[in-house]
Amino acid sequence: MVIFMFLYGLNKETIVSLVVFIIDCAALYLVIPGFYKNVFSRMGNPIIFNRKTSKVYVNESYFFNFKVLHHPKVFLQPKKRRIQEYDWNDLHGVIIHNLLRDFAPVTLLMVCQSGTNKVIDHVMLEPKGAASGRILIWNWINNFMMFYKSVNIDGGKYKTDEEAKFKTDMIEGEGWPEWMVEAFNATSLEELAAIKQKYNIK
Repeated sequence: MVIFMFLYGLNKETIVSLVVFIIDCAALYLVIPGFYKNVFSRMGNPIIFNRKTSKVYVNESYFFNFKVLHHPKVFLQPKKRRIQEYDWNDLHGVIIHNLLRDFAPVTLLMVCQSGTNKVIDHVMLEPKGAASGRILIWNWINNFMMFYKSVNIDGGKYKTDEEAKFKTDMIEGEGWPEWMVEAFNATSLEELAAIKQKYNIK
């Protein structure tokens, strides 16, 4: 520090101020994403699984993840969202156990590059809840996507005949693209392709 002060002609008070400023900026850089996530993200925003097309649709806050490094410009977009379509075969469920007592384990869907084990993204599947609940959720999703008859698709909050209510409560106003809302109900890859063609989605 003495050499630094000598070279740049800075006094001790200036150095302390610079150090405090850097620490404050670093703290804000780490705190702001968490604030955005809690204020602007919908913790219960649904992940849509279409087993007939093996597609998974995600709509979540850009900051609703484990990323530490963010491009500075995204801090000016607190409501920025990530809306993606994934192939079920490229997703792998992972439960991360934190060593710190105050941080509960979370369940992630790791997104791999198609045909490889290279992780390119992740989706928060179950950020909270007991360990047994996380395992049950992951098992249920797997069974659902594999068309197992043991899966009770009417066991949740919304029944199969309440699709309109579900879309009104959980989909409308959340920024889902119109083509994607139609794709939720596609019964084959051919029908999905027709929907994408209709909306010029490549």
